[in-house]
Amino acid sequence: MKSNIHYAFRNILKNKLNSIISIVGFTVASTCLLLIYLYLTQEFHYNNFHVEGNKIFKLNYTLTFENGIKEDDALLDYQLSKIIKEKIPQVDKCTAIRGAHGPTIIFQNHNLEENIYLTEPDFFKIFTFKLLLGDRDRLFQNPNEIVITQSLANKFQAIHSCRIDSLIGLQVQFPKIENQSFVISGIMEDPPKNSSIQFSGLIPYKYANDKLPWSNTFFGKSSVFYKIDRTENAKIAEELVSKTVVDFYQEAIRLYQSKKYLAETSDCFVPFSLPLKKIYLNDKKNDYEKTNNKNSLYILSVVGFFILFVACSNFIMLTLGQTLRNVSNISIRMTLGAKPKHIFAQFFFENIILTLIAFVLGLLLTYELLPVMKILTKNEVYLELINIPGFLLFLVTTILLITLITSLIQVVKLQKKYKQQIISKGDTQNKKIGPFQSFVMLQYTLSIILIALSIGIIKQTQFMKNKKLGFSSNNVINLRVYHLSEKEKRTLSDYISAYPGITSHSFSDRNYVSGRSMGYVQNSNDENVEARLLYVDHNYISTLNLKIIQGENFKPELPNFESVIVNQKLASFINPEGEIVNETISIDGQQRRIIGVINDFHFDSTKETIKPLALILRADFGKRSKFAFLKYKTDKKAETIQFIKNTWDKVAPNKELDYKFWNEQLDARYQNEERWSLIITYSAIIAIIISSLGLFGLTILIINKRIKEIGIRKVNGAKTKEILSMLNGEFIKWVAFAFVIACPITYYILNKWLNNFAYKTNISWWIFVLAGIITVGIALLTVSWQSWRAAKRNPVESLRYE
Repeated sequence: MKSNIHYAFRNILKNKLNSIISIVGFTVASTCLLLIYLYLTQEFHYNNFHVEGNKIFKLNYTLTFENGIKEDDALLDYQLSKIIKEKIPQVDKCTAIRGAHGPTIIFQNHNLEENIYLTEPDFFKIFTFKLLLGDRDRLFQNPNEIVITQSLANKFQAIHSCRIDSLIGLQVQFPKIENQSFVISGIMEDPPKNSSIQFSGLIPYKYANDKLPWSNTFFGKSSVFYKIDRTENAKIAEELVSKTVVDFYQEAIRLYQSKKYLAETSDCFVPFSLPLKKIYLNDKKNDYEKTNNKNSLYILSVVGFFILFVACSNFIMLTLGQTLRNVSNISIRMTLGAKPKHIFAQFFFENIILTLIAFVLGLLLTYELLPVMKILTKNEVYLELINIPGFLLFLVTTILLITLITSLIQVVKLQKKYKQQIISKGDTQNKKIGPFQSFVMLQYTLSIILIALSIGIIKQTQFMKNKKLGFSSNNVINLRVYHLSEKEKRTLSDYISAYPGITSHSFSDRNYVSGRSMGYVQNSNDENVEARLLYVDHNYISTLNLKIIQGENFKPELPNFESVIVNQKLASFINPEGEIVNETISIDGQQRRIIGVINDFHFDSTKETIKPLALILRADFGKRSKFAFLKYKTDKKAETIQFIKNTWDKVAPNKELDYKFWNEQLDARYQNEERWSLIITYSAIIAIIISSLGLFGLTILIINKRIKEIGIRKVNGAKTKEILSMLNGEFIKWVAFAFVIACPITYYILNKWLNNFAYKTNISWWIFVLAGIITVGIALLTVSWQSWRAAKRNPVESLRYE
């Protein structure tokens, strides 16, 4: 072993350039691999900290609508938890939970906006979030209790200047829950970062269910979790739970079938259960739990594999080239009695030293680049969640696997060569060097695919962001006001109306970014269509520059709160043949009169088709006024911002001011596409860098092999440019083959991806040409310097060298 290690170090130092290229390439690849591994292991292990987590399930259901469309959902009536627990013996515990969408909480006259959840006593018996203070078995015995997390307790401590245990028994209030205080009865550790349920406080349902904001469907507004007594009862429990839920909703199902919302089939409402550990990466709908897209993680895995493949193929290509150049020396060793295992050991020790150096450098780079991973994935890699034994096992396994594969390939190739010649002088490889050509083609095929994909994703993203929305979002400030009282909203509106820098303003319940309200509209033929509902005021249409196609706008002097304005899409459903003004329609069973039709506009992102829409005039400044849109003069931007800040301090000094420039906020809806364009672009850059390093090393090997040929050509009158063309032409040919292979693959992937968008750009020919030009340019830059040096060399020196 000692001699093998000594020989390995001597060989590495002897071939410094190849060693440096291999280490740099492997360092870059190992950094990418380790970053992706840390992120993926974290994402695939969400909710794994709960004791007996394999016994915990969440209720979901599938709906089949009248038009045949199927949709999954998870929101149910919170009272189901009590019924399921009482009726099903296999269910040990059951609880409902729902978020309250960041309500304002008052402590010692300080207003805080926190992530509050509503739940039931069994929550503390199902989930094993660590309780720091309080009695887990007695929590929520009273309906006016609140359990807070350590982070919220720290905020309270800063306000009250006390020890954390002194907070127990103190009271907090919610502005939206009048005449009711909540007593702090427990303090929990913050939910672990890998928990899909994240909260800063928990309160019972009784006083808060209809007072704090919620998401809802026809069937309720809560998630329902249950825990079974034994894992082997999972299937039986699921069947009994599903039957209980169907029985509970029988009347509601018949009602929605009679209104032609749901299909008149026995399977129009089918409950099912999801294991807790599968909730985070499941594509089923979740309103109150964190989720991630499982497909995006698979894509990242593939990207990591490809980058590692490029680095490994480079390493194999360079080591093979070096090995075949020294085939005579190794053949002498084999003739003198060295067996294949001895040659393998020689290669193994040399390869593992290079790989270890690269992975150590990769570990250092991984630590430094963790913030970059957060930007790309929008999810931080938390060092405290890393499973050290598992990480070390992955590291050791990967290093050994890479070393074994590369060493075996070298031995196999060498044995094949050894059979052809035991000891030979001169050339030891033919000019075509087939394996190297294949490696280069594969690497540049991948590079062209990644470059073309990044261009295509950027093109689609820009197409969506630049598409005409049908309304004006420029010079508009989106001001969040749902945490203000009705009186404060009215006062704010009065101040805004008197300020000359703001030309118009409007209040609405939606800002096209967060949340949505849906309802069923019924036409005269008793047909139903699902439509978006926006509650607005009479300034809404003018502030957003919407166009009235038929009828008129809402009138402030004669408000009719049963009147409605619809978009063209909904108008065509109500009456495809023409005029619909003054017709009466039913929206969720309530009769409303149509007074106007507006143009179709993109209230959702341009990833989705425009849906039927109804604008409903709100009756007050209460819960239907969650956002204010302020249209300001272009030259008064700075003054308007200062006015908003000053006015807010007058109207609501103790409440958080949250405003955004609306066009920037709407553009942020395409962050996912922009993020993937960055990931693919960075992957393309890394693949190109590693490929270029390999090509650089291969160029040196090939040119050194052809030094005698170059000298003879120059003696016979060949010019420098002809030599340069000859050497570069071979590499360009490989890239050209790679381009031919990459184009159809890229087209297929891009086409499949674009099918996810309602409005999409075309796949232009120039995407592939540009990707090919970029790759050819990089390849030429990589090989041309060495080719030029070889072409300019004095032929006498070349022949003497040979």
